[in-house]
Amino acid sequence: MKLVAVSVVKNEADIIEAFVRHTHAWVDEHFIFDHASTDGTREILFGLLREGLPLRLFTGTSIANLQQSRSNLLARLAFVEGGADWVLPLDADEILIATNRLELETMLSDGPEPCTVLLRNYSPSTHDDADEVNPVRRIAYRQRGGGVTSKVFVPRAMGLRPDVAAGKGNHALYCQDQAVPTRPLPNVWLAHFALRSPHQQVLRVVTAELQRLSRGQVHEGLDTHYRLGFQLLAEDADLFFSTVLQPAERLHHDPVEYRGGALRYLQNISAFARSARALVPFLERLARSHGMLVDTPTAVSVTTEEIIMPLEASTGSTLLQLGAAEPFQGFVPISGWEPDEGPVPEAFLPRFHWATAPATQLMIYATKAGTARFEAQALSYADQQLITVEINGATQAEHRFERVNQKENIVLTLPLSPGDNHLVLRHRSWIESAADPRKLAVIFLSLRVVQL
Repeated sequence: MKLVAVSVVKNEADIIEAFVRHTHAWVDEHFIFDHASTDGTREILFGLLREGLPLRLFTGTSIANLQQSRSNLLARLAFVEGGADWVLPLDADEILIATNRLELETMLSDGPEPCTVLLRNYSPSTHDDADEVNPVRRIAYRQRGGGVTSKVFVPRAMGLRPDVAAGKGNHALYCQDQAVPTRPLPNVWLAHFALRSPHQQVLRVVTAELQRLSRGQVHEGLDTHYRLGFQLLAEDADLFFSTVLQPAERLHHDPVEYRGGALRYLQNISAFARSARALVPFLERLARSHGMLVDTPTAVSVTTEEIIMPLEASTGSTLLQLGAAEPFQGFVPISGWEPDEGPVPEAFLPRFHWATAPATQLMIYATKAGTARFEAQALSYADQQLITVEINGATQAEHRFERVNQKENIVLTLPLSPGDNHLVLRHRSWIESAADPRKLAVIFLSLRVVQL
């Protein structure tokens, strides 16, 4: 049985060598498309090719995000030109785990259906060996639970059909618009190393969000999962980095059996150098594109005459400077306020509370009549989210969330009566699923009620 892995990669220098060497222990050939990497990924791939590893390397001319179409094209090439019996679509941060090659082949042969393999998410922790350059060996802790995301392995008969293609992320196969039935592979899984280091996280977040913004309104609302990380990095870098390293006690110790042998190329490239090499060419392309727009006759006119204006406190950053103060204080939750959660590194979330729909009810006690300042940092995963704020039955304000996964500041002045004051936050929309049936409306990164 011939097994071929296919991968589309970009700027994965910190893990690409370990990934290719480990994957070589499981497959006969590896087709890799490099999407204009600038951080040393391509040089490492050429080094592995010169060693004699069975690689076929590809690239393209388009700057567009065509990852899924490229992955499907590689899979078709693996079947037609590579003679693959099975194609394993793998990202560079996915490490295949199984008992041995013979058992893997036996399980793949048990039926004609495509097979699914679950991912287990690994996270950097406080117990990692900082001197180990191989992230597969350095990161030995993963999130608790078995994971719910899976990848699909494709058999030859299915892969050669022109009406069948993998959906985004290679999580499922589709025949036209219908999902193709699959079967799970027992005792086989993918160790997912999406989070590996602070440098890698910065590179990932900055390039993804700037690329999304540079594509204009046509991509508005897409690829929203990096937005919060980008905001935290710009406004509170310490808070951003605090989500990267997890306390080992919160994770499950489950070191991966790495089968790729020693690394030869990564030691010569520092983390800072990889980040700089990847970011500088990307930022230069963005700047040149903007310059070309300015130079065109149809561009918006640009004046060199500067307008001097007063700098008011309200025109600066809208970041709430909470300092070391407790981010949740001044109220008692009554209902619709979930327990403390986080941090969640894959979502860039520090400590937070969920507010659930249809309403979150809080109680504020005041010794005398007066006012209070309501300060919150919040975000929502639900589209078109709107919070209506009421105090003692009277509506005070409405706050509309501009984007999914964008952290926003809510600042209000609330009138208080002596004794108990009932604060109600009504949520227009929410998300719920079989995995989490709660009506999850808004994530609060902070909520403070300060009596004036």
